[in-house]
Amino acid sequence: MNPDAVIGFAVDGNNSAYSTLRKAGIPVLYNSDWTETSPLGKAEWIKFFGALFDKENEADSIFMSIEKEYLSAKKIASEAMEKPTVISGAMYKDVWYMPQGNSWGAQFIADANGDYLWKDSEGTGSLSLNLESVLEKGHNAEIWIGPGQFTSLGEMKNASQAYSQFKAYKNGKVYSYSMKKGESGGIVYYELAPNRPDLVLKDLIKILHPQLLPDHDIFFFDQLQ
Repeated sequence: MNPDAVIGFAVDGNNSAYSTLRKAGIPVLYNSDWTETSPLGKAEWIKFFGALFDKENEADSIFMSIEKEYLSAKKIASEAMEKPTVISGAMYKDVWYMPQGNSWGAQFIADANGDYLWKDSEGTGSLSLNLESVLEKGHNAEIWIGPGQFTSLGEMKNASQAYSQFKAYKNGKVYSYSMKKGESGGIVYYELAPNRPDLVLKDLIKILHPQLLPDHDIFFFDQLQ
């Protein structure tokens, strides 16, 4: 039995498998949530799936709740008197990857009222930098968000002694989303964060300005030990 439609994604729309499906009379719908750079823009794709399953009202209600919580948290963050400096990412094969200034990850930090040191870089993907340039600019950053797949400070130092030269590392202010995993072993952040940007933002506010959300329990992140 053929499906009524297939949902997929493609970088340039020239996926040969999808062309074959279309020739067989099976409609192909492209899910482009991965192209969104706005945290709320990603979450709004729930409306796309709501329309497919004839649950538009329910999907709209869910998104409106997420949007309300996100904007409320952003407003609370804007009232912080200080704006901690933030570094992100880690090295892979001697190349340091971190979010570009117009990316989803950078937007979260901005909305949490953090000063991401690479906020002025152009692009919506990842920067590819050498260690020397990151050390020069970021060694005094107060907070380190998302140090790759590392799950402990010791693991980071074993991978590269250079990590221990950063102020955030020395002060134990390194926060990772790689430690919480789902039932199938996948990292919960990758699976859920695009759909719950309100929780991501509240986590970051709790990390950057803990006094502003005293009752929020961090959901995605862990402080590395």
